[in-house]
Amino acid sequence: MQHLHDDALTLLALGETATDEEASHLQQCPRCRADLGSFSRVVTAARQAGASADDDGWPADGARADERSTGAPLQFPDPSVWAGIHSELNLSEDLRQDPLSDGAPGRSDAPGTSSVTSLDAARRRRTGTWLAAAAAAVVVAGAGVWGAVRAVDPTPGPEVVASAELAPLASYTDTGSAVIDQLPDGRRELVVTSSSDAAQGFREVWLLAPDAASMVSLGTMEGTEAHFELPADLDLSQYPVVDISDEPYDGDPTHSGDSILRGQLDL
Repeated sequence: MQHLHDDALTLLALGETATDEEASHLQQCPRCRADLGSFSRVVTAARQAGASADDDGWPADGARADERSTGAPLQFPDPSVWAGIHSELNLSEDLRQDPLSDGAPGRSDAPGTSSVTSLDAARRRRTGTWLAAAAAAVVVAGAGVWGAVRAVDPTPGPEVVASAELAPLASYTDTGSAVIDQLPDGRRELVVTSSSDAAQGFREVWLLAPDAASMVSLGTMEGTEAHFELPADLDLSQYPVVDISDEPYDGDPTHSGDSILRGQLDL
């Protein structure tokens, strides 16, 4: 499956409306949904940091704030902000110039014009890599400085390393997804979602061998989303199938044989 590019996900996280093709892909792809969620959390953190650092920062509804309460126009961030972003994202040399500096595309120095205005113009152009980089610059500028984002979230977020669509087995109609996150400290977490929490007994989440001859129980699932930390020595290539079963209250720890949802991770 061809996944959405990071610059497209950046724009969606910033609030741009998804195209029909993007919306359709997100409905079908748990990995891109997870990536979009990560990008959105960064944007939210940056905006919250900006609002807490300065009462006249980026409003929660994303509207422009052209002037401070003192009446002075918002200032463009120092070029060192872009230098930090350029280094952090490991961008190419042709993107070294600060996109909000004099003469850079999308820059406007009209009185009362903020860096948010530059973002609005840049988003309409959708110019690929530069756009993603410029969007990152404005998000950071909305938080005040690059360090503000670090203060809100000083560690990198989880990385999606595998995902699966979970399909219903016979007599069931539920749908679901499974995502394996690699956490910054090296731990792995399975995030499972389902469209319903209905069961005759209780729901249990398993990792199965491809032939279902062996399996590992991860625990019970309450509600429509559950998170499970994976054992450090668990080889996912040996247990790539995610299974949600309906288990009776009979005290038997083995699989009931009644599976609600199942899907194989794209390792």
